[in-house]
Amino acid sequence: MNRVGIFLFLLLWSFPGPLSAQAEDMRVSERVDWERGALILEVGFPIEPKQFEPGSRFEAEREIERLLPGLFMESVVGIPFDSYRTIGDRIKEDQSLFQALSNTAIISASKRYSRIRGDLQEVQVQYRFPFYGQGGFVVPLIAHSRPYPMERKLGFVPTRNFSGLVIYAKGELPVHGKDAREAVRPAVFPRLYDEDMNLLLSVEMCDPAYLEKWGMAAYTDSEEDSAFLERIGAVPLRTVARGVFGINSTDLLLPSEAVRRLLVREANQSMLRQGRVLIVIDAEED
Repeated sequence: MNRVGIFLFLLLWSFPGPLSAQAEDMRVSERVDWERGALILEVGFPIEPKQFEPGSRFEAEREIERLLPGLFMESVVGIPFDSYRTIGDRIKEDQSLFQALSNTAIISASKRYSRIRGDLQEVQVQYRFPFYGQGGFVVPLIAHSRPYPMERKLGFVPTRNFSGLVIYAKGELPVHGKDAREAVRPAVFPRLYDEDMNLLLSVEMCDPAYLEKWGMAAYTDSEEDSAFLERIGAVPLRTVARGVFGINSTDLLLPSEAVRRLLVREANQSMLRQGRVLIVIDAEED
């Protein structure tokens, strides 16, 4: 089922009434705020200028709220879930997620603003749907109840206990298995490997409580990471990504030496299980 199919299915299933002429012409734009973990959805609902009256704004907002579950699902299905699936793909794998995501999102949606365009021909409403926390729409996508074990590296490696992991992944990186270079693409649950494609971290290895709190990793385009101090702490391990992997170019290859420094100590494995990972990427183009 593609994005349009999901949207139409939800509208027919949830709202059997016909769409108004204005609803058919409404404008919808979406943006994923990866740094703060949220989907931003803006809806512009047209108003006939000759029909504008004090109650027009209220009626437009009520119609937008009626359609909001479908608009949300249309926007969320294209978000990369991992290296080869989108959230829409996960819905196709598990049909129960369709209702779970719809219910969770509507409960947690917050209206950021509502205004009338200057020419009085459109009501503009913006909503924010959080990924994580109470009511976060990613929470139903977490399928495990306890973290899978990590591989423990044996032997002596000069290291210490780190409070977090910061990965610099700006610019285009070599694509593993291809003669190409691509920029890393954010995903809800990326994977981390060493240079020999040994798995360092996947969503299944993370503590579900921390996944619900703030996810597996955070993204930022700033070299200043003080805003993420709670997440990565004061003494994170800093490293540079060596490559990308996956159909969606979401996974990162890290220097094998850095991976060994993380895996020889249980404290560092625990840090990774808590999702204390920050990935520094290029700023999103407007």
